[in-house]
Amino acid sequence: MVERLAYRLAHWLKSEVPDHPYSEARLQFGFHLFLNTVLTLLAASVLGLLFDNYRETMQVLFAFGLLRMISGGYHFKSAGVCIVVSAGVAALLPFIELTNFYINLLNIANMVLTIIFSPSRIEEQTRIPTKYFPVLKIGSTVLVASNFLFQSQLLAITWFIQVLSLIRLPRKGGETG
Repeated sequence: MVERLAYRLAHWLKSEVPDHPYSEARLQFGFHLFLNTVLTLLAASVLGLLFDNYRETMQVLFAFGLLRMISGGYHFKSAGVCIVVSAGVAALLPFIELTNFYINLLNIANMVLTIIFSPSRIEEQTRIPTKYFPVLKIGSTVLVASNFLFQSQLLAITWFIQVLSLIRLPRKGGETG
């Protein structure tokens, strides 16, 4: 759905403004990112209002997105699946309650997984040269470690979900997936 709409918008714009400096493929990519973001925010907003946890739902999306920008992570093959899962998880995570012990346990797990796996799957998603990937790893680790100061159960569980998406296990033949 999102992919088709992005294609149609890019095709329409390129036909209306043939001299536009961006290729149709680049326009399609931009529309895809925009639509994915807007539709995720819209769906999460509706769910947050329905579940009476709008503020916390938006905090989850912000925290998840912030870490994801610098650490990377798994991408669903379908934008529709991404929107539904992201909005649903963002609206449901605020209902999870953790004690300080589990917050600290998740903080440790988040740091270890970030040190081991970040950045992950960003090679084709960013213009940042690979020589700066160690800086992204340090930034990701410092970000998740900051929750030792905040002691936020919402950040601990949100970032745990995000760092799980960093994991790339070896497949048969030695490649990572």
